[in-house]
Amino acid sequence: MRSSDDLMRVTQLLRLWLGTGGHMLLIADYDGTLTPIVSDPADAQLTADVRADLQALSRSRWARLAVISGRDLADVRARVAVADAIYAGCHGLEIAGPGLRFSHPDAEAQEDRLRAVSLALCLGAPFVEGMRVEPKRLGVAIHYRHVAASAQKTVQAMLARSLLRRGGAFKVFHGTKVIEILPHVAWNKGRCAQWIRDRIVGARPRPTIALYMGDDWTDEQVFEALAGEAVTIRVGNGVPASRARFQFADVGRVHRLLSSLVAVGAAA
Repeated sequence: MRSSDDLMRVTQLLRLWLGTGGHMLLIADYDGTLTPIVSDPADAQLTADVRADLQALSRSRWARLAVISGRDLADVRARVAVADAIYAGCHGLEIAGPGLRFSHPDAEAQEDRLRAVSLALCLGAPFVEGMRVEPKRLGVAIHYRHVAASAQKTVQAMLARSLLRRGGAFKVFHGTKVIEILPHVAWNKGRCAQWIRDRIVGARPRPTIALYMGDDWTDEQVFEALAGEAVTIRVGNGVPASRARFQFADVGRVHRLLSSLVAVGAAA
């Protein structure tokens, strides 16, 4: 019941805010938030209706749109394909949008090492059925959803060898059937969201409310960083300890919120 009630609460809160002349910064994760989690990450595509809603929000005089993803910057920008939006890739290590540009210098310093790790994993992947490597400019991901349980230790061993041979300091963390390798720098999605919010909110002519939606444990970094400073929504059930203020059961509720916001803007 909570997620259904929370959709109504968030919608009413934002209608009141926008109805009295306020502006909004909408920030969202991509996979599991704007699109459902799918078996093959390459198949995670926005529906035409959702893209139309995002375009309407981004073009409005009262809203700005940002998308923060673990995907490569070019990948998430191509998938969302909203011209006026702000995009952040590799968990916020790269940011690009109208009037905004950021690429973490310490991460850039490790770009060659990350490329070498990525190449080694790509060369080894054909020998493990179901293993897929996703190279990024400032990171690399190993997807093993379709790897047999008996072969997953082989994936771990291959990764350990690749990191050991290339040297450098890397962050290695596990998501939902994915292993992410990132440069070891003092930056995460929470810091990225703060960076975007500080630049957008301060530049708006009217008081601006920030809204963040995400489904993954990395989004908890954002919920913590923006606590008390934004409307935060955890998408998905089964996370009772989330730092988010509100919870939506599924991506469908995210889509309903977007449509409601477009309707509010059209009536304003």
